[in-house]
Parts: sequence; structure tokens; C-alpha cells
Amino acid sequence: MIVIVRRTYVKARTLLQGAWWAALAVLVPWRTTAAQLRPDFAGTWRGTLVNYPTRPGATAVDVTVELGALPQTDSTCVPWKTTYREKGVVRGVKDYQLCRRGGPDEYAVDEGGGVVLPARLLGGVLVSAFKTGPLLLVTHLRVQADTLTEEIMTIDDRPAADGLVTMRPRGIQRLVLTRQR
Repeated sequence: MIVIVRRTYVKARTLLQGAWWAALAVLVPWRTTAAQLRPDFAGTWRGTLVNYPTRPGATAVDVTVELGALPQTDSTCVPWKTTYREKGVVRGVKDYQLCRRGGPDEYAVDEGGGVVLPARLLGGVLVSAFKTGPLLLVTHLRVQADTLTEEIMTIDDRPAADGLVTMRPRGIQRLVLTRQR
């Protein structure tokens, strides 16, 4: 009886390990190419902006992003223009630049007027974080095939202290855009 239990245990453990490795292979690609780490942001992208939690009756915001290819050399910039429309009427334009800083993964978003947000390319995702007033904002920009997704997470900021400091997430602004050909 003990032998049967042992075989069952070994068989179950082997199956579990096999399933774990199969799941891991799907979730974490073992071979990462340079193309995956240097995403192709270049192009004109169109889509919709959605804020979560959503507000009942909120007007849809259509967005067009015109973005250059990632700068390849330090101290070079490419245009990053975002146009926001509600019911076909332009409600706002952000005319930024994406600049490469001191290394292949170091970038900055130059908003103009002296506002420069540091950004890093981490695993193919352009990440930036900054504080404004009582808020901490973290942005993620990623591309998969012809879909560009930008998320801005807004979090209630709290002063640092010894030990764990919890912060309340307030919302996510999500842009899902399709490359225009």
C-alpha cells in the first residue's frame, strides 16, 4: 500500500511539475529577441481612452497618437503628439518628445516648459513614474503587433515610513490604439 501511495505521489508530482513548466513557458518566453526588447512604437495610432472606474454617461474620448521610432543614440529625440477628441471636436493636444538619455534603456518624456519625466524601457515596456500633489502616477507603454496600449495608474501617495506603507489605487486611464497603415 505504501508503494502505491508513493507511486501516486511521484506521478502526481511529475504531472504537476510538467504542468508548471508548460505554464511558465507560455507566460515567460525563454528566448527574447532584440525586437521584443526594442518595441516598434513608430507610427500613427488611433483608439479610445477609458478611465476606470468608469463614470456613467461619460463621453467617449477618441485619441490619435503620432510617435516616432525609439531614439537610437543618446541626446536624440522623436516627436510624441497626442490629440484628444470628443464627438469629433479636438479637446486637447499634447506635443511631447521622447528622448534617449544616458544608455540604451534610459529615456525621458519632454513635455516642454521644463517638465521632463524620466522613463526606462523594462522588458519591452516603457515605464515612467512621477508625483503631482497628493498623487503618484505610474505609466506603462507597450506595443504588441499593431496594438499600442498606454496605462496610467493613479495612486494616493503617502509619506515614506519605516516598514510597509500601503497606498490606495484610485484609477487607471487606459488607451488602446491600433496602428494606422
